Amino acid sequence: MALSSADPNAFLALGMQSALGTPQTAAAKLRFAKYLSGSDAAPDIEVVDLREGGDGLDFGYTYKRAQKVVGQIVVNARPEIAGQLAQFLPGMATWDGGSAPALHTFHTSHASFPWATLFVQHPGSTLPQMVSDALFTGLTIEAQSGEPEKWTIPFVGITHGASFAALTPSYASEEPLLYHMSPTFVLFGAGDDKIMSYTIERGLGVDELQAQRVTLDDIAVMNADTDVEFTRRYVDATIWKAIYMGAGIAPTTSVATSTFRTDHRYGSGAALRNIEHQLPLLSFRGDVLSELDPDGQTVIETISAKALKTATHVMWTQIRNAHASAYAP
Repeated sequence: MALSSADPNAFLALGMQSALGTPQTAAAKLRFAKYLSGSDAAPDIEVVDLREGGDGLDFGYTYKRAQKVVGQIVVNARPEIAGQLAQFLPGMATWDGGSAPALHTFHTSHASFPWATLFVQHPGSTLPQMVSDALFTGLTIEAQSGEPEKWTIPFVGITHGASFAALTPSYASEEPLLYHMSPTFVLFGAGDDKIMSYTIERGLGVDELQAQRVTLDDIAVMNADTDVEFTRRYVDATIWKAIYMGAGIAPTTSVATSTFRTDHRYGSGAALRNIEHQLPLLSFRGDVLSELDPDGQTVIETISAKALKTATHVMWTQIRNAHASAYAP
């Protein structure tokens, strides 16, 4: 019998480990993601074929050099699952001690990246996969007019199995954060109601280490990079001139910089839920305008920037949700 990728028995759950080699199996520490298309956890094997003398024209021997798991989690940003993911990237979760709502802050000023355990059941209940010692290697936050904020977080996993103890999925009863839910956008020091979309993409450069096993021994983080892109309804040349002309009418040696802050929220009082992102120092790289078109089209500017280290953080995220405890293994 054929199976659907939307089988009700399919699920994806994740939790934080206390250390490499220590899977997180406590059900209370797991969160089940209402995943989107693009979510996956797939074995990745490297096979070597040898052609040696005596084999004639063909390969005569093959062996497996390495095996790991690669995949990603794609979700609409709801406050609870976003907090579960943000403990990995940006990382460094802190809790304000409150509960109505609980406020959690995450930032990038660290070099400590916790390991994760993932439970993926798909297709249906025929293939339960447990991936432990997984490291998340990036975070892409996408938001655009009329849509939920979307998070994509890729990972590499070391330890992989095709079975686990039965789990019963449960999901937080929360709405996703929509672009138009009490939005705040601050760019170039002022509120900006012309921003139509933004993408924040943080990536980690990693070194996958393998010694005496077919699987990896460790994954070391070498560096990090954060890029930002906006699309904005063009109304005047102010930003274009700031980026290309130093706010004047001729090129200068300066590079335009700004902060960026965005916040989406709903509810109030104990039911307040929000996700806020702040990048204190953006270095702008370009502002591309819609091309000339004799048929006519709304002129949009696509603005690109790189986030730089400041006295505080390259990026920080605050989330208000019902998770009234610290994010921890």
